[in-house]
Amino acid sequence: MNIRVRRYRAVAAATAAVLCSVTAVVAAAGPAEAAVKTVRVKMTDNAITFQGGGAMAMNGMTMLPAGRYHWHVVAPDGAHSLQLLRFQNGYTPDQAQQDFVTAFQGDVAAVQRIDNGVLFLGGASARPHNPGDMVARVRSGQVAALDVNGDAMALLQVTGSGASNAPSHDGKYTAFSFGWGVSKHLPASGTVKFANQADQPHFLVLQRVKDGTTTKQVRKFVNSGAQGNPPWALHATADAGVLSPGKSQLLTYDLPPGKYFLACFWPDYFTGAPHFLMGMWKLVTLS
Repeated sequence: MNIRVRRYRAVAAATAAVLCSVTAVVAAAGPAEAAVKTVRVKMTDNAITFQGGGAMAMNGMTMLPAGRYHWHVVAPDGAHSLQLLRFQNGYTPDQAQQDFVTAFQGDVAAVQRIDNGVLFLGGASARPHNPGDMVARVRSGQVAALDVNGDAMALLQVTGSGASNAPSHDGKYTAFSFGWGVSKHLPASGTVKFANQADQPHFLVLQRVKDGTTTKQVRKFVNSGAQGNPPWALHATADAGVLSPGKSQLLTYDLPPGKYFLACFWPDYFTGAPHFLMGMWKLVTLS
């Protein structure tokens, strides 16, 4: 189904490399801003760079005032995917590097360590001539910016306590345990809110399917073990990054109108099984 289920295994390895090689720098906080500023994120096979929005390169990292930003992700040389995250509760990059190897293989203990030790702040994907756009807030402290489709990495040193107004959105996807809530209207093209109101991390995948696809067909595929590409799957996709419980982001996409398979594939905290196998999927119509 062209769904990048395994891409998050690379998150911890890249984070370990960047966090272990950077010395923190503390900068003076700027005044809070009411409007959302844009940070342009350029992602290549070996680098992630930031411009605009008050971002300033210093000593091998990027300084950025705290606040809510529009992250405009461009990828001139291939498909790349930005993920923002930070560590908590004493969890280390070295531990995460080991745990991500086995978490998506059903290692429950590894999943639990990741869920408790990593705060996921959202993300967006981009490819040549098709930028990704999201709005997400970052607070004071170190934030890792990773390409979960490759090896590029960067560190944001976020300072101060700035805030900004949340932009408007055209629809909403809400992750629960284990299911989805959606707004009455879901746009095929526009800006939507993805919110995690569950007790585990989730990410969002939209996969276009044939208009005649039924819940029965999808359930049969899921119950079969979900191997290979089902005959009802089409090519158009969009996805948002991983969000920890209580977090949200805005995501902008441009998709053909029609029916879509909405799902989360994060491994379950108690069983290690992908969430969509536990019923976290839904057929929705974008118009």
